[in-house]
Amino acid sequence: MSETITVTELRWNKDVYPPVASDTTSWVPCTTTDGTPAALALDEEERESLGARLLYLDRADDVIHDEFFEAGRLYRRNGVTFRCESLASYPGTNELRAFGFERHGKPTARWAPAMLSDRAWRKGWQDITCPAHGYECPPDAAAVDCTAGR
Repeated sequence: MSETITVTELRWNKDVYPPVASDTTSWVPCTTTDGTPAALALDEEERESLGARLLYLDRADDVIHDEFFEAGRLYRRNGVTFRCESLASYPGTNELRAFGFERHGKPTARWAPAMLSDRAWRKGWQDITCPAHGYECPPDAAAVDCTAGR
């Protein structure tokens, strides 16, 4: 009897959710190559044997970069504006997270809460903080003092 095995490639964004309460399963959110959401479920034994290897698979990610988002600054990438309010280390790791607000498109778009990682930082954000006003640039200053196109 022959059995067919289907292999599904998963893309991992380096997030791992630890067990909660009495559940001993760690969840690793992924997506398939076509963008379909998927997840790996790791029990205690798998987490110990595979989890650490997954966390340090890309040695370049182990490097703590000197550059990262800075609190009180404004950034832009591909039409998204990110206003960084604070930085904090993710619990249980040394990974920095930038907390703040982002908006998509026009300067009049609504802000939404956001958290960005070092991986997001490495995708190339441009610091567009106004030298005269910081990220609290008055609306009428855009044409006069703020040349960053805000």
